[in-house]
Amino acid sequence: MNNKHSFLAVVLGALLAGCASNTPIDKQVAAPTNAEVCCSDYSKFPFAQLGDKESLSFEINPSSPVGQFAEGNSYFEAFRFSERSGQVQVTVSSLMIDDSVFSPQVQLLDSNFKVVKTLTLDDFQVLASNAFTRTRYVAKFRANAEKTPYFVIYTPADTLGKSVKIDHPAKVRAQEFGEVMPMVTDPVYTYQLGGDIELEVETLKLRPFRAAAASSAVVTTEKAVTKPVIQAQPDTQTYYYNAIETAVASGDIPKALSLLDEAKVLNIKGAQEVFVKAVNAK
Repeated sequence: MNNKHSFLAVVLGALLAGCASNTPIDKQVAAPTNAEVCCSDYSKFPFAQLGDKESLSFEINPSSPVGQFAEGNSYFEAFRFSERSGQVQVTVSSLMIDDSVFSPQVQLLDSNFKVVKTLTLDDFQVLASNAFTRTRYVAKFRANAEKTPYFVIYTPADTLGKSVKIDHPAKVRAQEFGEVMPMVTDPVYTYQLGGDIELEVETLKLRPFRAAAASSAVVTTEKAVTKPVIQAQPDTQTYYYNAIETAVASGDIPKALSLLDEAKVLNIKGAQEVFVKAVNAK
């Protein structure tokens, strides 16, 4: 790559590293108070339902709900995987904008809302910005959506106000292409209450449908339901006998057969014999 391309890379990296956020992030770095906590019980969290495949961009900010976590209070967003999903691949990104970033932590919960796995900042990597993306923390992991149907994204309270220095994107590209290091200043980001998050979920394997169990349940239900036996009253029996004989005598066999079917449904005994005798006598 020539000097012209190197210069462009430096300029592009500087622009991407210094882009302004669409929505300013609150500069306060104290954790939310207990009075702001919406729920200390995970089962009470407002979980957003996900589809089989999702690509979302959202903010965690002071308008987000506040949860009480082991690491302190935090604004958070909570999600529920699709009931169709078995194995899923999840990508969580926290964008570094201006001098701020949300230090992400992810908890996977089972169906009883118990924490099964926690992904800390150590599980995230720094991805330098390019022409299409900003510098970000990113973690990509797989999960069993059947065993851990819920997950929560929040930040540990003890990270608030701390800072991290990241290699300038131009330096990263120079290292990648084996060029001379440019004279640039590495950006410093402060961990804040909120930030811009991107979430991608892809279903790798659908959850199996247990047809055998469903079939068994249907059979059990059918066995449990018994049809009531209808006993015809004498007047009703006489009516059908006479009606069948009259229909046959007048040559209206279709009507006679229809009456015979109705008599069978009503459990009127002898209707078949009346029909046969009337036909033979005609």
